[in-house]
Amino acid sequence: MFGDTRIFSIKYDFTKNPFNEKGLLAESWGKFELWVNGKELCKFSRNNQDTTYEWNLIHLVEWLSENLPTILTDEEFPLPVQGNTSIELLASSLEFDSDNDDEFDEWFSTKQDWEFKHSWFSSRGGSYLSEVYFRKIGNQVEISWDNEGVYSEEISFQYLTGLEYVPIHVFESVLKDYIHDFLQTLGLKTECNDEYVKFSEQVLKVR
Repeated sequence: MFGDTRIFSIKYDFTKNPFNEKGLLAESWGKFELWVNGKELCKFSRNNQDTTYEWNLIHLVEWLSENLPTILTDEEFPLPVQGNTSIELLASSLEFDSDNDDEFDEWFSTKQDWEFKHSWFSSRGGSYLSEVYFRKIGNQVEISWDNEGVYSEEISFQYLTGLEYVPIHVFESVLKDYIHDFLQTLGLKTECNDEYVKFSEQVLKVR
C-alpha cells in the first residue's frame, strides 16, 4: 500500500488472470483500491456481493502516467461555464447548443479532451471502473466521482457520488510510488520482455 487510507492511498496486488489472454496485458491482471479520506472508491457490489476492482491494471498505469503531468499543472476548465467541481462543470458544458456545426463540434471536442485527461474512465477497457475525476485546485487535488446510472442495476458502488480534496504533494507522491512499484514488480515477473521494455520506456518518458 502506498500512502495513508485516511488521506490518500493506493493498494494493488497482481492476481491470477482468469481469462485466456496473452502477453503483458494478461500479466498485468490484479486487484486495485483507491482510498480517499477513508473511502475506497473502486469497491462495488455485483448482485449484492462486495467486489474489489480487478482488471488488467496496465490500463490504469498507462493512463495515470500519461495524464499525471496535466493533472498536476492544469487548473482552468477550458470552457466558459459555471461550476464548483469537475462534475458540475461537465454538466454545465452539456447545456451548450449552436446552429453552427463547427462551433458545436469544437465545443464538445474540447469537453471530451478535458474529460480524457482528467478521468480514467475512458481507460476502463470493459471493466466496472468507478468514474472518478482528478482536478488541481491550488495546492490540492479535487477528487470527485459520480457512478449514478453508469452501469446496469446489478452494479452498485459503495460510494455512489462524492467529493474530496487531497494535498497535491501527497497525491503526486502516492501515484509516482505506485507507478514505480508496478513497473518494478511487473518487470520481475514478466515473460514478455520486449513488450515490457517498450511499455516501461513509454511510462517513464512522460513521468
